[in-house]
Amino acid sequence: MPAIRPRFLFLLLLMALPSAPVLAQVRLNLATLAPDGSIWMQALNSAKEEIEAATDGEVRVRIYPGGIMGTEKDVLFKIRSGQLHGGGFMGYATGAICPDAGALMFPLALRSYDEADAALEALREFLEAGARANGYEALGWTEVGFSYAYSMKPFSNLDELRATKVWGLDSPMLIELFGAGRIPSIPANVTDVLPSLQTGALETVFGPPTAAVAVQWHTRIRYLYEMKLTYGIGGVFLSKAGWNLVPARHQPAVKAAFDKHCRLLTPKVRQSDAEALEFMRGQGVTPIPETPEGRADFERIAAQALEKVKGQVFSAEAWDRLQAVLKERRGS
Repeated sequence: MPAIRPRFLFLLLLMALPSAPVLAQVRLNLATLAPDGSIWMQALNSAKEEIEAATDGEVRVRIYPGGIMGTEKDVLFKIRSGQLHGGGFMGYATGAICPDAGALMFPLALRSYDEADAALEALREFLEAGARANGYEALGWTEVGFSYAYSMKPFSNLDELRATKVWGLDSPMLIELFGAGRIPSIPANVTDVLPSLQTGALETVFGPPTAAVAVQWHTRIRYLYEMKLTYGIGGVFLSKAGWNLVPARHQPAVKAAFDKHCRLLTPKVRQSDAEALEFMRGQGVTPIPETPEGRADFERIAAQALEKVKGQVFSAEAWDRLQAVLKERRGS
């Protein structure tokens, strides 16, 4: 029998040893309309860094900011086609992924941050189950904030609002609200609102204060109606396929990181909105206080619109759950 050379024997021994498993690396691709450097992107980036550290780099996250991947409708299409795994959403996509979130965003449903906090916490598991049934995992909920009406003309009731040129948002709930209130509206893309204010084609628009300042609406509007019209929420969602890519042992860390930084984002959004309102006032925008009569007007048409959207846009169960929370909070 020929002698085995020591070097060859060493190689044979190496081959016989059990090999260490090669750890597969997962990269999650997310998109958002939030601009780079914004408080929303800062939160997403903080979650990304925490996830990569907690998983020793086995799960990596890439975030495409500022609408690079298109509108939220475009992003949902790219998720379905496998180009993306999820996103940080603040508008259309939240309702598409979790329609019952619309109950919280129905006009005049919520009156304060305390109510918003209580409602979201009470309905969180219910909403996440709804998103899961639609093929998405909700990793965290973000606050978009309360929206107000801004106008080039003063108004404090429905008759005065009808006399202005009102922006018509592509929202089933607002379409029904305007219909119930016989409020004529003019459709326009968000990007066309500022030019329309500049030319006078639009006179009354709606949105959270931070957004209104960011897109320069405050340079054209002269009045701010202080009644909180709608509350907006968004979230970070992964498709079922994207969630299943994450090894089971890392899923808790991924969800915990996004949930943590979304929760930390909420007070920053509120502070930003408060600063934006103060900034607008400093720029000469005149606040119009909410009156009991004005609120009664809007609540009347909201009640009519509710009959059209409950069971269509969001479920009756979602609305009933919300009302139970609010009844407890309001003591009525």
